[in-house]
Amino acid sequence: MKTYFPLIILIVAAALFSTQTKAQDEKYDAGYQTLIKEYTLNPDGSVDYRYIKQQKLFTYRAFHNLYGETFIIYNPAYQKLNIKEAYTLMADGKKIVAPQNAFNEVLPGFAANAPAYNALREMVITHTGLERNATIFLDYQLHTEKGVFPVLMGNELLAENEPVSNLEIRVRIPAGQNLFYHLFNGDAQPEKSSDGNFQIFSWKFSNISAISAEEAQQGINGSYPRLLFSTSDKRNEVFSFLSNQPAFNYVLPDRTKKDVNAIVTGNNDKFDIALKIQEIAVNDLRLYPIPLRYALFQCRTPEQTWNSGGGTAVEKAVLLTAMLKHAGIDARVVAIVRTAFMDDKVATLADIEDFAVKIDDKERGTWYFSVTSLNSVNLKLNQPGRSFVALDPAGKLTVVKAETPGQVVKVQGNFIVSSDPKLTGEVSIYMDGGAYPFAGLQRDKKKMKNSITGGLIGNDTSHLKVSTLNTENGTQTYIAQSDRPFRKDSNYYYFNLPAATSGIDGWGIKTLSGKRETPYEIPSMADESYSYTITLPSSFSLFTPAKKLAISNKAGTFLWEVKENNGKVTVRRQLKFSDRLFPITVYEDFKILMDYWNNPWYRQLIFVTGK
Repeated sequence: MKTYFPLIILIVAAALFSTQTKAQDEKYDAGYQTLIKEYTLNPDGSVDYRYIKQQKLFTYRAFHNLYGETFIIYNPAYQKLNIKEAYTLMADGKKIVAPQNAFNEVLPGFAANAPAYNALREMVITHTGLERNATIFLDYQLHTEKGVFPVLMGNELLAENEPVSNLEIRVRIPAGQNLFYHLFNGDAQPEKSSDGNFQIFSWKFSNISAISAEEAQQGINGSYPRLLFSTSDKRNEVFSFLSNQPAFNYVLPDRTKKDVNAIVTGNNDKFDIALKIQEIAVNDLRLYPIPLRYALFQCRTPEQTWNSGGGTAVEKAVLLTAMLKHAGIDARVVAIVRTAFMDDKVATLADIEDFAVKIDDKERGTWYFSVTSLNSVNLKLNQPGRSFVALDPAGKLTVVKAETPGQVVKVQGNFIVSSDPKLTGEVSIYMDGGAYPFAGLQRDKKKMKNSITGGLIGNDTSHLKVSTLNTENGTQTYIAQSDRPFRKDSNYYYFNLPAATSGIDGWGIKTLSGKRETPYEIPSMADESYSYTITLPSSFSLFTPAKKLAISNKAGTFLWEVKENNGKVTVRRQLKFSDRLFPITVYEDFKILMDYWNNPWYRQLIFVTGK
């Protein structure tokens, strides 16, 4: 008995430990035991990037859908890929080395319809011997020729979709050179060492939690640690690597000039000209969704972009700028970067998210135009947390922060219902800030009207009574009429209150989880209100209870008020937020407001006949 008692204890303990480990693993599909990313600036100016991972798979989904393959994108003309190791340790410890046919080069999907970038390659590594509790080992190095990058630079998010036990970011630069860096949302300092003629900076982290899958998180993973580094602190010089390319001479082919001249002829409204030129750049030219880093921070000329019928974001921005300049409009290419991750002392191109075009118009002020869509609203009003960096071939950079997004929607209606029942009256719409589609209204005068649900306003502008459209806000009043304004069920009549699809409803927030692990961010600080007065026939009465519900908390306010007096019903509905970002401690208050806002009982009125 004494002989077996310790053995029994060990078996039980092992079983308990196995159960705990399994319960922990079931939270995730996989986990990184080790993840190392190493950047090396060689003395000749070439750059090496090395990636090492040990990744354990916990679920069938991990290898069937998520991590069964690794994808490496590069340009063979300037880069050389060397796969040092690729193998799998199965659950029983058996080592399976990836066979030769596990390595296959393909064209990256985003380059499929971009002939100018068909030289790009994507190495697809198919991992073999996969099963639950198997571990993938991968070690590869990508060598980039000298002169391709202006400096050694990096932008590393220090978190993955799965937890990481040990993460290391290692930067190797020749002795005597400087490294400029900034760790956001963290305070870890690098370990410094040397290796021959190299000095090494190493950031080491342990037990990193996985990135939350929750939607509407702050920024683009804005609440997680991020490391930016560069071997230069001169942002102007690094950006000039891009802006000094021949594309930024803004030379247009004759065919393009002819199209621009056709728009300008007989049109003295510079803003209208800009809108029409934007339509050409957006609608007539395809977007090549090639990330800037995979394009090796290169930009083709406007002529090349035009002749190929498409371009990357920066190429379309350069072409649009060249066309605007030819039309006599003051225009500039701007890079869009995340304000929270900007540091002027870390000169890098790796923090650029997108590109746009800035124009300065005497009447309309400064406008930012998208090159991927016909933005109805000035980009400065709906790019939260971004900054616009205007590129100049002379090397001078100007940085403008986007305005804190805010939007106001106010809709008022006065309706008379006949005994038929038919509805007549008028609807007034006021919009301000990020909800006000000024540029869209220049293209379609019905833009505001069409955003109101309910079908009470006619399909053409003949129903327009009043229109005051300023640059920042506007008001329009329309005649309202409907032969079938209600949904009938027995002797009950349901009236859905008209609402703006371009307002809070346009965010698509329908259901919210009961608990939250990360702060919740909304696109804009919003103030949206509706006020309707309905005069009923004597045969109708209000079935919806007359009441006033006013909720005020840390997230904002919600109001629902219904009154009835002598056959006249007045209803008010309003939601106003006090901020854009709601921490976990305020999330419950935010959910309360949104739940009331989405509640169908606070979006309709019910009338009854025959009582």
